[in-house]
Amino acid sequence: MQLGNYLLSVLVSLAAGIVGFLLLYKIFDWLTPQLDFPDELKKNNTSVAIFLAGLFIGLGLVIGSAVK
Repeated sequence: MQLGNYLLSVLVSLAAGIVGFLLLYKIFDWLTPQLDFPDELKKNNTSVAIFLAGLFIGLGLVIGSAVK
């Protein structure tokens, strides 16, 4: 029974993390209307890719500590 509770906790945390990432990405995309992230990534803009990677790592650390 304890394994079931653990799995449920992991799934809830995973869902909260994914929803948090999507929500914060949409907010950041809304705050920067002059920059279209998908188009810049298709153009192989490395600086945008590095920026988004840093953003996701930072958000992951914040959401991870909040979920615990």
